Amino acid sequence: MPPDSAPGRAARRVPLAVRACVLLGASLVLACGGRSPAEHGDAPAAEPSAGCRPGTLPAIVGESRQLAGRSYLVDAPAGPGDRPAPLVLVLHGFRGGPEEMREGTGLAELTRTAGAVVVYPRGHDGVELLGTTGVGWDMRPGQTTDLDFLRALLDQLESERCIDRRRVYATGFSNGGFLASLLGCQLADRLAAVAAVSGALDLGDCQPARPMPILLIYGNADTVVPPELIRRGVAWWVARDACGGPTSSDGCTRWSSCAADVVACEGLQAHRWPADAAGTIWRFFAAHARP
Repeated sequence: MPPDSAPGRAARRVPLAVRACVLLGASLVLACGGRSPAEHGDAPAAEPSAGCRPGTLPAIVGESRQLAGRSYLVDAPAGPGDRPAPLVLVLHGFRGGPEEMREGTGLAELTRTAGAVVVYPRGHDGVELLGTTGVGWDMRPGQTTDLDFLRALLDQLESERCIDRRRVYATGFSNGGFLASLLGCQLADRLAAVAAVSGALDLGDCQPARPMPILLIYGNADTVVPPELIRRGVAWWVARDACGGPTSSDGCTRWSSCAADVVACEGLQAHRWPADAAGTIWRFFAAHARP
């Protein structure tokens, strides 16, 4: 999306909050479409990554690293080296960057509040979008540049830190939201759930390796990514996860009898990261672990 819609700048304008999911306490999980762990049965035991080992791991605060010529930022809590932690990939908007996502989304707080490792990769050069070219992400099933990079990045992170491989998630804004939705299909063997903010497409004949829980947050005042486009993406996921009928409350719609939860929260905002999105996304993620 255009530079003036990058999430860091949007957040500094204090965006309108998504109307959806503004409840208190445990009811937030239900309002945002995630069922509690009890409703899923016993949560799966952690699947420790190769990086789990005795000792203590130091905290990492916004550290910049490189892989395959691309940079990424990392936030991670200090803690026992044999305690598996959740991991969240956070994908920036078109012509944005990791720094803006880290500063403008509030997701860095997950290292403190949820003990999560939060990673902000940078997209690749040469993406053509909206009549211009810049740093961005793949959007369609036939594109695999970012899929290959993110697989390699997860391999590296899982070898360096103690990660729970059943609790690896991806979220993104705008062009990054398109990729988050795409990864829900392309990377279903590695991800537990995804959340797309202000970006999603009909993914055609893409076939995920397993049913994928997805949360979609968008605004009906968005003039950069038309809400009709995202609604088609919602409809694709509803069909792909074999959902039944919809029910709506507080601006969110969830569908019954899905193979995996599909939740769409349509608010009043324009093209920006909503003020309450980080909490809404984490509650959805916390309710889903990969089987």
